[in-house]
Amino acid sequence: MRYAGLMASVATVPISEYVRASYRPDRDYIDGEVLERNSGEFEHSSAQREILLFLATNYPELRKRILPEQRVQVSATRFRIPDVCILAAGAARQNIILTPPDLCIEILSPEDTLKKTLDRIRDYFAMGVPLCWIIDPVGRVGWITTQAANQVRLEEATDGILRADGIVMPLAAVFE
Repeated sequence: MRYAGLMASVATVPISEYVRASYRPDRDYIDGEVLERNSGEFEHSSAQREILLFLATNYPELRKRILPEQRVQVSATRFRIPDVCILAAGAARQNIILTPPDLCIEILSPEDTLKKTLDRIRDYFAMGVPLCWIIDPVGRVGWITTQAANQVRLEEATDGILRADGIVMPLAAVFE
């Protein structure tokens, strides 16, 4: 970060310290930096609640695989915390998820930028996550993101429905 032509110093934290630490709310860890996440506002929290309820109610077989705000180690020096993730079938129970989830869901807060959100999505794809959803509760829109030829493909849910390997979630269920 630059302030009036000066480079701000950033304190690095060893992975071992990050893994032992308890942050409220939890924070991402990117190459030695502990980064705050935008969350905790009503629209964000409400959307997260509705996603969890919809998935658990309509897909009871996923109930034990749906996790909110779970640490996911996306690479050797990066940990991300998706707003919601669905673990891969048969994935071992891990305190920090090391097996790529089947789906990661990011809910935008007003301060979130598309660039920062896509950086998160790229980390999930690099780990092996096949599909991600981005949901904007204020704009009442959602996107399905996939990766092809190392390019992130962002497709708006123009029909108002997000889909992922047998999961169908109308955005109206999230924005009620």
